[in-house]
Amino acid sequence: MIKIIKLLSIFIFMTQLSFTSNTVVVSESGKTVDLTKPHMRIISLYGAHTDVLIDIGARENLIGVDKSSADLGIELFSSKDSIEKFLSARPDLILIRPMIRDRFSGLVRALKNANLTVVTIKPTKFEGLDNYWLTLGRLSGYEKEAIQYTDDFHMKLAKLKKKADSIPINERKTVFFEARHKTNQTTSLEGIPAYILGVLDINNIAYDATPTKKGSSVANFPKELLLARGEKIDIYLAQYGAMNRPTVDIIKKAPGYKAIRAIREGKIYIIDEYDVSRPTNGLLDGIKEIGHIVYPKYF
Repeated sequence: MIKIIKLLSIFIFMTQLSFTSNTVVVSESGKTVDLTKPHMRIISLYGAHTDVLIDIGARENLIGVDKSSADLGIELFSSKDSIEKFLSARPDLILIRPMIRDRFSGLVRALKNANLTVVTIKPTKFEGLDNYWLTLGRLSGYEKEAIQYTDDFHMKLAKLKKKADSIPINERKTVFFEARHKTNQTTSLEGIPAYILGVLDINNIAYDATPTKKGSSVANFPKELLLARGEKIDIYLAQYGAMNRPTVDIIKKAPGYKAIRAIREGKIYIIDEYDVSRPTNGLLDGIKEIGHIVYPKYF
């Protein structure tokens, strides 16, 4: 116990050390963003940005959010909105993610041309969470709160990890994590869901999956290989979200899937992608949920 406390103390110290180091944020226009004063009129076009900003106390800094945060009572903005709508709001910062930059390049270009500060940010790896939260804290003027947010997350994560490590080796399970059903894709080994499996000491049957592209959070895993390893799969997990909308019935009826033992035994579970992919402290809920599914005796 003393050793664990010491390790956690070291981790918190290192977190604070990294949080007080010089963080450089560059906008889409290539300019270094001023971090000496908080941005007070922020438009967030990604729910995770919004969630973290609110959790660290920066709700009043938000003047616009995307539709996934419609219940907040803050003006809604979309990647499909006109440049005029953004200009009329007079934002001092617009936060987007790589998907928006890639799919709505015309809007991003128009925002840059209008001299609006646009920052693209989203971690694809678990190791990038701390810096992501730090950056949002520094952009909004809530750096100390972001440090606390991060420390709280890792303290709770360590407790969950300790519980998972107590599970006897002969009770460890093997799972397949479905990211996209139609294209036979799973989580990248560097993706957040894969890290969650590791925290819980769960064996990932797709241990050699190859990312669809460098830095991608999803990986290719041929159906033939999945079926060939099917007898070793205890649990079949499928994330549900914008890019994947499976049901238990769809998975059960997929051609050839009876070769998967978990399918035959009805051990198919649908997980909300928010709980296993969205980079917020809500990942703790995802870890608990998967822990309960795979190891109900311990979680």
